[in-house]
Amino acid sequence: MANHNTTLKSKKTILSLEELHLNNENRNRINQLIEEFTYIDALNNLNIPVDNKILLHGHTGCGKTATAHAIGLALNKKVITLNLGGFVSSRLGETAKNLSEIFKTASNEKAILFIDEFDFIGKLRDYDTTDSGEIKRLVNALIQQIDHLSDTSLLICATNHLDIIDTALLRRFQIKLEYQLPSKKALDIYYDGILSSFPEGINQIVRTYNISFAEAKDLAFQQIKAHIIQYEKQRKHLLFSYGALKSKEVQLDNFGRELKGTEDLLSGYKLTDEEIKDTSVIKIHKTEILSIATKSREENDHIKGLVFEILGEELMQIDRFGLSNYKRVKETTASGAEVWIYVAQNSY
Repeated sequence: MANHNTTLKSKKTILSLEELHLNNENRNRINQLIEEFTYIDALNNLNIPVDNKILLHGHTGCGKTATAHAIGLALNKKVITLNLGGFVSSRLGETAKNLSEIFKTASNEKAILFIDEFDFIGKLRDYDTTDSGEIKRLVNALIQQIDHLSDTSLLICATNHLDIIDTALLRRFQIKLEYQLPSKKALDIYYDGILSSFPEGINQIVRTYNISFAEAKDLAFQQIKAHIIQYEKQRKHLLFSYGALKSKEVQLDNFGRELKGTEDLLSGYKLTDEEIKDTSVIKIHKTEILSIATKSREENDHIKGLVFEILGEELMQIDRFGLSNYKRVKETTASGAEVWIYVAQNSY
């Protein structure tokens, strides 16, 4: 089948229906759907069909995709996700054939076929370069596939633009659920749930309303990440320095302040000198010869150095000094201090 890899995709984090923020009307209708499939044999015995074609429409980021996967979880059905915008081939005849194969797979596996960007076919009608006859044939092919879908499978489609979908397609859906922007109360509950996972101080944010749950999550995490980064910048670390960083000149040039250090020893290492040819590194370290700590096989080997207390942002600055053959590791000095130290890449 001539599909692009980005067309069919899986969703890693799946929420249950109980975890979704659904309004009462949508929740009740979905509960009815779940019960119909739970007792499908009893309904079939009386020749009563189940409703297995659902259209989710409304504002983006309000839980349409999450609902499709939650229904799959509740019914223990595989969810085959098809992004229609990325699926429609420039050769529309091939697209119709591929649609047939996907619907066949969903029916054979009694799976849920979730079609996202369902309005894409409606958008295609407005393209001046698109042959209207081909579009009509594609719509007819989709209608045929929907009509012949096995009643043991489900078709769930999602759109943010209900108004541009062909009315003949809309008539095929027995269930249409609208997703609206959450209320202030619903968003506060959602914010509280997100923030409860983080320690006090990090979880203080400015709350925004009249937005979707997805937008609220993005805004909350942006602020939380900013708090974490600021905390890490100001967090204090101990650094064992045995080289150029012991120089007052290097400290002032790079940190704008003089570091105060205490002498210490680090066992199990030895120093080797290495010539530096990169002028940008020479400018930072004020030397063309740098010492590098390497793991030693001799028990009595040790190196002398100074232990500095530095801020997290200063530690990150040292990481960017351009020494590709160095790496930063945690070690314990002779005095028992847990320190960061830059050692040769091949030391471990």
